[in-house]
Amino acid sequence: MLIEALTDNRNRAAADLRSAFNKNGGNLGETGCVGWMFDHKGVITLVGTIDEEALLEDALTAGAQAYELVAEIDEETPGAEVFCDVPSLEDVSNSLKAKGYEVREVDMRWIPANTVTVEEPDLAMALMKMMDALEDSDDVQSVTANFDLTAAAEEAIAQSIG
Repeated sequence: MLIEALTDNRNRAAADLRSAFNKNGGNLGETGCVGWMFDHKGVITLVGTIDEEALLEDALTAGAQAYELVAEIDEETPGAEVFCDVPSLEDVSNSLKAKGYEVREVDMRWIPANTVTVEEPDLAMALMKMMDALEDSDDVQSVTANFDLTAAAEEAIAQSIG
């Protein structure tokens, strides 16, 4: 997990993070110790029906590195996510807007370089509980993880909540 925090009290923030990890079976590493496992990317979320060939050409021309069509951005709205280097985020976003794409969101994200599949429901629930505990900290800005849950693990979590 990669955690971005902003704090006026490093000791309090470190204690909160350490507590969240210890209570949920994890270990807090040194600053930057997992950064190599993630890439910092600009992400432009487009909404609407998108012609993939046109998007490919327009995104590459704009300076994007990759894109991914998304079946549902939010409840039945199709779209795509376009990925680029952080310094070119604004230029790529403006270029896609000029080409007529409806831009829903422009942000920076940490994208895992590779992922680990979690199949065991108990482990999946523990990971989600840890992520919730970390996100509940006032100092935490974002939590990014490199795991994917199987359908069975997601179903077990849904049943435990509902």
